[in-house]
Amino acid sequence: MADKSNNTRYSRLLIAAFVTTLMVPACVLIFTEGYSFLRAVSAVLLPTGFYLLWSVAHKRSGMMVCCGLLWFILAALQLVLLYMFGNSIIAVDMFTNLFTTNSTEAGELLSNIWPMVSFVIVLYIPVLYLAVHSLQQGFTIAPATRRTAAIVGAVMVVAGCATTQFNIFPFNVLENIYRSVNEFVQVRRYPTSSADFKFDVKNHKVGDHREIYVMVIGEASRAANWQLYGYDRQTNPLLSAEDDVVVYKNVVTQSNATHKSVPLILSSVSADNHSEIYNRRGIVQLYKEAGFRTLVISCQAPNRGLVEIMCNEADQTIYMNGLHDGAMLEPLRRAIEADTSDLFVVLHTYGSHFNYRERYPNEFSYFTPDDDVSISKNNRERMVNAYDNSIIYTDWFLSEVIGTLRETNVCTAMFYCADHGEDLYDDSRARFLHSSPTITYYQTHVACLGWYSQEWQSLYPEKAAAAKANTMAPATTHSVFHSVAQLAPFETEYIKPSVSFVSDEFDYSAERHYLDDHCNAQLYGTLGLQRDDWEQFLNKGITVLQ
Repeated sequence: MADKSNNTRYSRLLIAAFVTTLMVPACVLIFTEGYSFLRAVSAVLLPTGFYLLWSVAHKRSGMMVCCGLLWFILAALQLVLLYMFGNSIIAVDMFTNLFTTNSTEAGELLSNIWPMVSFVIVLYIPVLYLAVHSLQQGFTIAPATRRTAAIVGAVMVVAGCATTQFNIFPFNVLENIYRSVNEFVQVRRYPTSSADFKFDVKNHKVGDHREIYVMVIGEASRAANWQLYGYDRQTNPLLSAEDDVVVYKNVVTQSNATHKSVPLILSSVSADNHSEIYNRRGIVQLYKEAGFRTLVISCQAPNRGLVEIMCNEADQTIYMNGLHDGAMLEPLRRAIEADTSDLFVVLHTYGSHFNYRERYPNEFSYFTPDDDVSISKNNRERMVNAYDNSIIYTDWFLSEVIGTLRETNVCTAMFYCADHGEDLYDDSRARFLHSSPTITYYQTHVACLGWYSQEWQSLYPEKAAAAKANTMAPATTHSVFHSVAQLAPFETEYIKPSVSFVSDEFDYSAERHYLDDHCNAQLYGTLGLQRDDWEQFLNKGITVLQ
């Protein structure tokens, strides 16, 4: 009798622990997402009933708890993301990042959020231990207990369904997993789906002069911390002294996730026809078709994503695998000196990607203290110092690229744009990093600039005049492809002068779109940006953001 009683108590304890701990993120989301009363009721009833039914689906509750490993993983991940971002469910982009983020980046992040990682371990590992122990002891649920739990669970599920839709944790996360897998499949099919694409580009170059163009893709470099954009720290001392640098101050990203934003930069496709990206080749292919030798140098590690596939279209692709961005200068110089052919180069930087302290050598520690610390609002000063130092290093790197191109004494130009920005615990929302489903000013307003050699300006005076006139042109990162494509005298139906900084046809009335987590194009004015965000845009002189 005692054994049966212990068996029953243990099973009840296990079921209670399973349901209670899994409900922690669901309950937190009620407050962070501002649910209505009915949705809050459903957010409690529906998952509680589901977990309860799951735990008693077999008489051996230990087996069902172990089979619920997915629910533990989702709950733990949700809590970690709430710790970093402050709100929002696990987004499609976050799952896709799992496919495309290298282990070094993941390690850097996890090592800096150890308080929450430790919390979820303490919260969920004991429950799994209880389940394993239950299986080892052969414990089963008493029929009466199992029947009661099933009835209660079913009633809660029915009541939860009656009050709202399934757009609550963890069911909305399951939908996002499906969307992420579907996106991954489309990426893997890209070489086939885009195989027949041609730009049919015509190169109208006159004469036998050499042309060299360098496209630099920044990472997580928000305009707010650039001296060139009015920041009160000297983070751009070298670029500020360059006469031929033109800063584009009204550029916002099309996505705050690298795996979407960089392909959009490399492609002629925009956010409002994003599905077409899987059918078109990128800017590397454009320059190849036009007769240029092409080279991609990346400090990012290969990541099996669309970025890697599009970069591998080049004649040569070099991966520096996590080295500081300055490591790309030597292969760039070798490529320039290799022969006298026209050359197009893409430099994909590590820029200001977290962990910021790892993005620059020690001699660039201008703002201190900048040592590695755990992610916390209390450590904001150190994190901002490190972030600003990474911008100073980017300033030096871009200056070195410019110097390298200037020394060639041929027609050259460089165009730089960051893929997205970054949150740094900037206000009461306590937001950090990027790639969250809800965006902020800091994630969207990006640094963007061009450097145009005197030789290029002499050969293309109308483009040079437009490049200098369009500094406040209302643009998104969609303009990068078309601006870089128009540096050379190319003609193709896929180049849109209406969004090119080097064209006097730039359309100042065009709408600006953002690609949301479900790959739907949204007007910037409908994205739910908060009052703090609009005030920051206004402070930067950006008064029209449709």
